Amino acid sequence: MNKSSNGAQDFFAKIFYIKQWKKNKNKRPSKKQWLSFFKIISKTEKIIFFIFLFLAIGSLALWWWLSILENTKIQPADGGILKEVIMGQPQSLNPIFSLLNDADRDVSELIFSGLLKYTKDGKLINNLAKEYNLSKDGKIYEFKLKDNLLWSDGEKITTEDISFTIEAIKNPEVQSPLRLVWQDVKIEKADEKTIKFILKNPYFPFLENFTLKILPSHLFKDIESQEILSKPQDKTASSGPFKIKTIEKEEDRIKKIILDKNPNFHGKPLFLDGIELIFARDELEFSELKNQATNIPNISPKDKNNLEESFEIYNLSLPRYFALFLNQENKILSQKEIRESLAMATPKEEIINQVLAGKGRIIEGPLLEENQIGGELKKYKFDIEAAKKKLDKAGWKDGNKDGIREKVIKEKEKATPLELNLFTVDQAELKETAKIIQKKWEEIGVKLNINTIEGEKLRQDYIAERKYDILLFAQGLYMIADPSSFWHSSQKDYPGSNLSMYQNSDIDAILKKSITETDFEKRKKLLQSFQKKITKDIPAIFLYSPNYIYAVDKKVKGIDGKYIIDPSKRFIGIENWYTKEKRVPK
Repeated sequence: MNKSSNGAQDFFAKIFYIKQWKKNKNKRPSKKQWLSFFKIISKTEKIIFFIFLFLAIGSLALWWWLSILENTKIQPADGGILKEVIMGQPQSLNPIFSLLNDADRDVSELIFSGLLKYTKDGKLINNLAKEYNLSKDGKIYEFKLKDNLLWSDGEKITTEDISFTIEAIKNPEVQSPLRLVWQDVKIEKADEKTIKFILKNPYFPFLENFTLKILPSHLFKDIESQEILSKPQDKTASSGPFKIKTIEKEEDRIKKIILDKNPNFHGKPLFLDGIELIFARDELEFSELKNQATNIPNISPKDKNNLEESFEIYNLSLPRYFALFLNQENKILSQKEIRESLAMATPKEEIINQVLAGKGRIIEGPLLEENQIGGELKKYKFDIEAAKKKLDKAGWKDGNKDGIREKVIKEKEKATPLELNLFTVDQAELKETAKIIQKKWEEIGVKLNINTIEGEKLRQDYIAERKYDILLFAQGLYMIADPSSFWHSSQKDYPGSNLSMYQNSDIDAILKKSITETDFEKRKKLLQSFQKKITKDIPAIFLYSPNYIYAVDKKVKGIDGKYIIDPSKRFIGIENWYTKEKRVPK
């Protein structure tokens, strides 16, 4: 038997001796006697003893922890405050004017509610409304409110609030930007909980307008129409998940709005205690304030790499796309083979990877995934050689070898060079997109001149006059798609939004029928037919839909958004957001 074996036996013998000693004495050993144990064992034996002691304690602790893990689960806990930095300045904090200002829309989304609201998947569900019905002729919407609805100050939410809000919008003295939407809508209140909206003509996409945020009539009804916009909002009542606690100002500028949870909120109780909204005047201040924030909205694709270590990056889809709108009255672009060649020479994937750092979707038509239309449509695969061959076949040649193709379009006229003028907004991403397209089109013999102009000047001097060959521009959709404002021939002149000046009688008929059709499946088939015809005619080259990138501190959990109709809808499902956790029995 080796030395280590003898040592171990001797060690356990001494433990046995102490036990026997304790038994024989028939009384509990004193502290001094117990400590004598460490005097009669060797250094090696002490090490062995403590190893076994630590193993025993560790095993017991591990068993205890595994038992907790097995018999409990983590769930969100109450508490926590978010801090979000926002570019811009609130003006009125009044939802009937919020269309004019992004910061106002953000605040309204948190403190006010509408009859309907969007889900994370872009669908409409009840909010203040308990239920609603649409008449067979598509003209009458009837809503019934939920029971026991209260403003944050304890007053009841009734149909009077809804009626007051819409009548205020319709009043020309109030000057709400929503007036055109509601001016022909008749309102009938049956009682405190039932209200009807009567349209002159059926218009199925009108349903989305019932996400309108409602004003507390008991605080606004005695105010003169002209003063509604300027009424101080720090004392307003809330129907949303939060209410205004304080507004911090510096001279006439709002620096911060602190929100507390609304104790009378009709929805699911919140976990968060509140939100601090911090407002930046410009890019420099925004960059400085980002260090204070748990939430940073609308970051650029290239900036996200600097935040990924401590922030979770959420890529949300907006129903918005960018396209090259091709002026159908231009003698070159009126030729379909030219439009087809340009479509085949446009590198959409390269644009998304280089300009958007991969944070975007390729778009092939005028409707998006979130519109839930689907169907077959003509796609133009990026293929430089195929584009060249199509131009060759159409008679566009580079006869003088200057790199630009030309062709005699009319007899007895000089050859027309394949040269086009593109106009777009003076923004970095759009300029970079235009340059990528310019380079690729040069390879097929097309000269593209790029003109970048400040947004409002571009709208007034060029879009209004339709003074462009090609317009690189964005179009925004609703979740319930109504493409008639963009593609019906009646909209080809300003202020219409048919930017390609596209005319097609079949398309006009389809669009007219689609806006009155209340059966979803029938409407879907109509819009599938519309999209198929549009992509075949190529009045525009559809490019991409950029993601809305929202950076949120990793300690903030419960965010589960996908589609948002506008940036303020990033707060969808905020009642599920939390920063604290607790363990509870399973």
